[in-house]
Amino acid sequence: MPIVLIAILATGCVYFNTFYYARKSFNDAESKRKNAGPRAQGKSFATQYNKAIEKSQKVIDTYPKSSWYDDALFVNGVSNYYIEDYSKAEKRFRELIANYPNSPYIKEAKLYMAKTKLGLGEEAEAMVMFETLFAESKDRWVKVEAAMAIGRYYFDKKKYPESEKYFSALIDSLGNDQEKEIAQMYVADGQYARFNYKSALDSYLKALNYQPSTADIYKANFRAGECSFFLHQIADGMTYFNDLSANPLYYDSLSAIKLMIAFGYELDGNLPLAEEIYRQVTIESQRQQGAVAYYNLGLIHQYDYEDYKSAKEFYDKAKSFGQGTGIYQEALQRSSDIGKLEQYTKAQALDTTATQDDIDNAAKTQYLLAELYLTQLGKPDSALQEFEYVVSKFPSSYLAPKALIAKALVLRDNFDDTLGFDSSLRSILINYPHSDFVPEAIGLLGLAGTAADTGYAELYFKKAEKFAFDDSNIDSARYYYQFVADSFPNSSLNNQSKFALLWLTETYQSPGDSSLYFAYANFADSFATTEFGKEASKKLVVKPKISREMQDAGALAQTEMSGQPADSSDTTAQHALSPEEKYYIDRDGNKIVNIGQEPIRTDKDFRYPPAAYTLNFEGDLVFQVKLDPFGDVTDLELKNPTPSDELNTEAKETILGFHFDMQWIPPELYDSWMVYRLKVRLPQSLR
Repeated sequence: MPIVLIAILATGCVYFNTFYYARKSFNDAESKRKNAGPRAQGKSFATQYNKAIEKSQKVIDTYPKSSWYDDALFVNGVSNYYIEDYSKAEKRFRELIANYPNSPYIKEAKLYMAKTKLGLGEEAEAMVMFETLFAESKDRWVKVEAAMAIGRYYFDKKKYPESEKYFSALIDSLGNDQEKEIAQMYVADGQYARFNYKSALDSYLKALNYQPSTADIYKANFRAGECSFFLHQIADGMTYFNDLSANPLYYDSLSAIKLMIAFGYELDGNLPLAEEIYRQVTIESQRQQGAVAYYNLGLIHQYDYEDYKSAKEFYDKAKSFGQGTGIYQEALQRSSDIGKLEQYTKAQALDTTATQDDIDNAAKTQYLLAELYLTQLGKPDSALQEFEYVVSKFPSSYLAPKALIAKALVLRDNFDDTLGFDSSLRSILINYPHSDFVPEAIGLLGLAGTAADTGYAELYFKKAEKFAFDDSNIDSARYYYQFVADSFPNSSLNNQSKFALLWLTETYQSPGDSSLYFAYANFADSFATTEFGKEASKKLVVKPKISREMQDAGALAQTEMSGQPADSSDTTAQHALSPEEKYYIDRDGNKIVNIGQEPIRTDKDFRYPPAAYTLNFEGDLVFQVKLDPFGDVTDLELKNPTPSDELNTEAKETILGFHFDMQWIPPELYDSWMVYRLKVRLPQSLR
């Protein structure tokens, strides 16, 4: 035999052997996957698929012109699909479809291409391909695959009506018995998820007619029992669960079945038998089913027997059994609620020496008890009594009007008492006209904007905010903040108004000395535990101790920095400078003042640099500047630079172009440092 012919035959044998082993590994993987059932994961057979990929890849790389090249592409693409390497799979299917339109694998390749698109997250493109295959293909198996894929896609998206259209097509005509059973279970699950228990029950029972798997028989009967319970067909539901419990195939699921049987006895009013079975489950199962059984025992003792002590014990056992399960948080919450109930009901009675803080704290405890009864324990009657107790026993408390609102809502929502609802709310307007809760009562009564809608702190606080932030009318803003601070001592907006007054001074009318620093320090000391007290503390580098004498304005004025070294015996003068104070000390350590005017002329308008847009900075840039006798800026120093060099440079160039009216500045301040604040605001388009 000629040497050339021998070489050709040898090459062909190598090629054939390579593809033979690729196809053998592929067929082995496919056979095992299909025998494992339609819900089997292809990745479970990765070993065989990887062998098929390795061998078929050699054919693709080495023999690109062979007659079995399309076979190798198909084997390689499908194998990559099942090991979830979708990018490689997509590449192989695309090549096969483009270059081998007459290949016997073209239909399957198109199906797998659509599936691969789903794997890649290209859902819209995948659905177009599936819809086209479903509508245009004349092959039953192609339509089945497409319908199943589309139905599952919509099901996973919780678009159950859309999914049901395709599953119904499989059930009505396209599918074989196995495919019909799968589709019927999907239809049933979609109806169950939508709480359509009657239709779901019928669908689960229909699925049992298609010779389902052992697992699906269990699921269909279990769900049929649940649906029967939800439809108040207790006897039918018990039949399904009792049949499952008698089947030895489902011994591993016996605890879950018993939980439902116990629940059925609960629904039927047979609590002793329900308890007996729940206790059996706690003995037989140390896992989640045991936790659920203890939890359900807790519910029985809490709601049916009102035995909170025993209920808490059961919830605590459910916690210990249910570590790492969904029942743990539920049991923890209910145990905690009962613990709070015990704590709140132990509240001590007040005597004649009680302070307003004592009254407010007692009222808060009682209010929390009422809220607990209403929102967590499901006892509106008890909640109503406790809300009424807050109003009658603690009428001067901050929460008394809030308790009246809660009482009104309970009367309306739980007892359909609209007259009681209305009278409770109107009593707030009569007895607590300045309360923080008046706006809520006004809103519930539908009186917003009427003559009754006045007299409370929030109204004046909002006016202050409008003047400060919308109208830039600082004097009017200060007036209304001060009105809230003086007229509503018990309002939650009182401290916020006092803080706002300090903020206005700092931002718009800074005195340029240490008085503002000490004002913040005094506020921080007085309201240390409040939100705004903590904000005030942030303004201080080191908070000095404020003596009683220093708390009045005259004493604070005496603490202004003189520019001279402090007496070591004066502990109030020895403090680190705040950032605000540092603005008014020049580089030689001398105290300086504000310029006190705006420029009469500018050479350059400030332009917010686009490079600083992401910084989103708004506020004052504080400069120390020197002026010559003609009012020109001869030197400057930015004391609080931003992280943006572009913004800092733009601000400096703007200030250097300012010209001030020197007739208002004493001659001794010429060529000395003074403070000027440049207000920087974002462009309107960025707000």
